[in-house]
Amino acid sequence: MAGYLPQVNTTVTFDDNLKRQVTVIPAGAFSPTEIRLQFGNQYNTNATAQLDQVIYDKSMLVGIKANVPNTQLSLLKKEQNQDNLIYNTVGAYYQVLIYLEQEKIILENERKYRELLGILKLRLEKGVIKKSDYDRTQVSLNNILSQKSLLQVNKQVALNKLKNAIGMPLTENIGITNLANYESLALIPEENTVNVSSLLDYKIQNTNILLQEFDVRRKQAAYLPTVSAYARYGAMTFGNEFGPSFNNWIDFSSVGFKVNIPIFSGFKKNSQLKQTEISLMNAKANLKLSTNNLDLQFQNANTQLQKSYSDLSNNRDNLNLAKDVFESSTLEYQKGVSTLSDLLNADYAYKEAQSNYVTSLLNFLSSRLDYEKSKGTLKSYINQF
Repeated sequence: MAGYLPQVNTTVTFDDNLKRQVTVIPAGAFSPTEIRLQFGNQYNTNATAQLDQVIYDKSMLVGIKANVPNTQLSLLKKEQNQDNLIYNTVGAYYQVLIYLEQEKIILENERKYRELLGILKLRLEKGVIKKSDYDRTQVSLNNILSQKSLLQVNKQVALNKLKNAIGMPLTENIGITNLANYESLALIPEENTVNVSSLLDYKIQNTNILLQEFDVRRKQAAYLPTVSAYARYGAMTFGNEFGPSFNNWIDFSSVGFKVNIPIFSGFKKNSQLKQTEISLMNAKANLKLSTNNLDLQFQNANTQLQKSYSDLSNNRDNLNLAKDVFESSTLEYQKGVSTLSDLLNADYAYKEAQSNYVTSLLNFLSSRLDYEKSKGTLKSYINQF
């Protein structure tokens, strides 16, 4: 667009002709001997203002039309950056939530083992149990405390990643709102199809192809003539003495048209045109490959989502079963009809079931996030909660 607006330039020159050129008039025309003359003055000053206006330039017209897809491309890339920010932020947020859930489990297990250890201590003092039973329970508690310490470090690392994802200084504190019901997120979408042409990656590549088509047309237009008009106004002064040379200004002006007809450019334009055409062909071929890849990514994400949902359901059922077994073992141990080994084994199975459930929950949330990204519905997914 700017190329079709009037262009105004001003030029001021000052020349000090230290040694002026000598012109020789051959002998015979005006004199029997040759005549040597020096034309011009030692000091010349010239000030000129010129307005240029393009009247017709096909290459510029094509460039103006390309502004629309250029703007669209900028908006698409902005939207893509927003999606990447959402993806990274939500992924980091899910990781923090999982650590918070694990922390709740570990704190509950610590509480149970401290209570159990207090009971066993009284029984040990009364000689009802062996010291080895008390020591085994103490070892289990120590393991829980070790897991708790490691979890605190991992949780802080996850919080730092979340701060970094949202552009928050690491020195500031961040409050995390825990989800009361994780099961509300553990749902399978009803639709499992994707419209590839609606994805941002596809739109960006398609817009780039449109821009390359404009570039081909612009290179083709370089073979056409260009027409422009100009208006010039200036003034000049001269003299053989420095000061007086600025006293007498003589102005001048002119208007005109200029037609530039390209004839031969050393095959430069032809080479540029062929290179642009090849780039356009490659872009169209890459778009076909990308279409298949985007569809493949969605299918893989959908398969992974289905599997992670199945694992989550199995681990949820197993967790409920392990909890029932642990509660039954606790009641039997309190009544004295089972051994401490039975209780600890049931508790170990329960903790393992808890860990598996939390892990499968994280896998499902991550798979759901990848699924929504591959489908191009990240924003609508996030707005649900």
